[in-house]
Amino acid sequence: MEKKKKSKKETQEKMITTEEAKIRTICETTSIKEGEEIGVKLLHELRTSEKPGVGLAANQIGINKRVCVVNVKEPLVLINPLIVERSKEEFIFPEGCLSFPDKKIRTKRFVSVIVETDNHEGQLSFSADSEDINDAFECCCIQHEIDHLDGITMFDREFKNVPHKRDGKKIGRNEKVTITDGKETKVIKYKKALPLIESGWEITQV
Repeated sequence: MEKKKKSKKETQEKMITTEEAKIRTICETTSIKEGEEIGVKLLHELRTSEKPGVGLAANQIGINKRVCVVNVKEPLVLINPLIVERSKEEFIFPEGCLSFPDKKIRTKRFVSVIVETDNHEGQLSFSADSEDINDAFECCCIQHEIDHLDGITMFDREFKNVPHKRDGKKIGRNEKVTITDGKETKVIKYKKALPLIESGWEITQV
């Protein structure tokens, strides 16, 4: 009996896995030669994916190797990447993932990271401290994809607002609180602070 041929769409949907066990796999290091071959496959998947994406890790297509790609400002293949330096400052950024279609969350990421790989000479520096939103996008994406290689998903980095309390009691809307974004500090009423807290500011004193 002749097998029904799969459409390109069906093949693509199955190529990028949504299986938790595969996505949680910690990837093994690989050679530059094999890494480059995997990088070509990953960039191809990004280009042909039904859902728009700017990054992909090898374990998202069932390959247990430490390779990922990012294509925000230009295509980057990272073979055996390691984040060797992280800023103390963090920022909140909206994220999605091809392995979790239609899911959008806010994550907390480092403002800047320095990455070492086997296929790039020297260190690669990525920073969100810029007026260009693409810099923030790329910096976030780099961290997102390297996390994948370590079996970590965006849900592990999710930013969640925890209700603030003082001595076990809820803060009143008209009570004054001290908040900071790491650079600036404000003393304002809690109700006015809420939108800033949603965007990443933190309460330091109530």
